[in-house]
Amino acid sequence: MKKLKVVQIGTEHDHASSAMGSLLRQTDLFEVAGFVMPEDDTTSVYEGTKRVYEGVPRLTLEEAFALEGLEGAVIETSDKLLVKYARMAVAKGLAVQMDKPGSGDAGEFDLLMDEAEKGGKGFQLGYMYRFNPAILALYDAVKRGELGDILYINAEMNCIHVPEKRRWLGDYPGGMMHFLGCHLVDIIYRLQGEPLEVIALNQPAGLDGVEADDEGFAVFRYPRGVSFARTTAVERGGFMRRQIVAVGTKATWEINPTEYYRGSGEVKDMLTDFAVRDSMNWNDAGMKSTTGTYNRYDDMFRSYYEIARGEKENEYGFSYEKKLYRLILAACGKKN
Repeated sequence: MKKLKVVQIGTEHDHASSAMGSLLRQTDLFEVAGFVMPEDDTTSVYEGTKRVYEGVPRLTLEEAFALEGLEGAVIETSDKLLVKYARMAVAKGLAVQMDKPGSGDAGEFDLLMDEAEKGGKGFQLGYMYRFNPAILALYDAVKRGELGDILYINAEMNCIHVPEKRRWLGDYPGGMMHFLGCHLVDIIYRLQGEPLEVIALNQPAGLDGVEADDEGFAVFRYPRGVSFARTTAVERGGFMRRQIVAVGTKATWEINPTEYYRGSGEVKDMLTDFAVRDSMNWNDAGMKSTTGTYNRYDDMFRSYYEIARGEKENEYGFSYEKKLYRLILAACGKKN
């Protein structure tokens, strides 16, 4: 198996150190040639995760792009610069893995998608829930018709952040809906397609003088029901209450919590609990299951390798990503 020679551009994104850790662990797939800290990367963010990068060469952008045999770039800048640096990497003929969702400009995002599709080297967006085993099982159940017609989706992805982090949300349209709600919009869109209407109800919680939208809520109206995505940064215990509920005419799937950790340290294995209910009996708890352990990044980067090597096509095509991005911006309250 030939290794893919890659660089990471950016250390500012919340997932940057986890992405680097996954690349370094999968030594059979990747040769990590170095990392770049471009214009907006702050030393404080890097210092907090510096141990992950120990022994990895720090390069300038010019040095990275000049590396002999370079084949891929993993873009982990702040959200507002993701598309900018992804376009640079695509222009260099590299297979790109870019964290989600994008810069907030639909036109710029469309250009990236068009350029990446034309370049043909492979492109993946970093929606890690696309590799959650319980969510994948839900998608398969829907394909098999086990849920019947989907009536609505309830999707929540909450957490608790310090005031400084919540102020940072003000850099992006919709705040939390852009930051984490994008994952939920992706799931709703995949299961139900284009909605008839999107109503964005994002707002600040009004705590600690934070004026950014740290409470996110968006409604998606469909012919058979109304789905919603909720994502907040002010909920104590919110991580363990993240959930995806898909209600169909034949069955209901409840994934709750969407993921949780087992163990501690640098590499955290994850699990997911879910229940399937298809009885008319009000007291029926349904069939409850727990997935095996997994790492939320390793499967994603293994898939990126396969896409870059041409071993498989990305099932999330460029047209899908364009439409999804516009739907995310609509959920953020931004006209596009």
